[in-house]
Amino acid sequence: MSQIFLVMLGGGIGAVLRSVVTNFFNNKNDSALPIATPVVNILGSFLIGLLMGLALNISWINTFLIVGVLGGLTTFSTLSSELVQMLTTNKHVFHFIVYSILQYVVSFVACLLGYFMV
Repeated sequence: MSQIFLVMLGGGIGAVLRSVVTNFFNNKNDSALPIATPVVNILGSFLIGLLMGLALNISWINTFLIVGVLGGLTTFSTLSSELVQMLTTNKHVFHFIVYSILQYVVSFVACLLGYFMV
């Protein structure tokens, strides 16, 4: 039961952080590509890799930070909806390709980099 509470608490914190980042970048961004989603996904991936690299065997920290906070911060569903919108509404195939590569490859590399930094 305590692990569910930690995920809920961390997820709430991560979701609020994502909202703050999204609002910040929505006010600053004039480009065709959404910026907030890659920022939270790449940063979150890096931090997850870093925590994995530290090999913290304290289960409540992993539950709270990785599953909760960083799970709430990063967002696969928003990424998916943005990609669908690029193909269906905006008809921007080039943006779809660039955005997909940016999200998946750079997030993976960020996670790997975080893992090997420690």
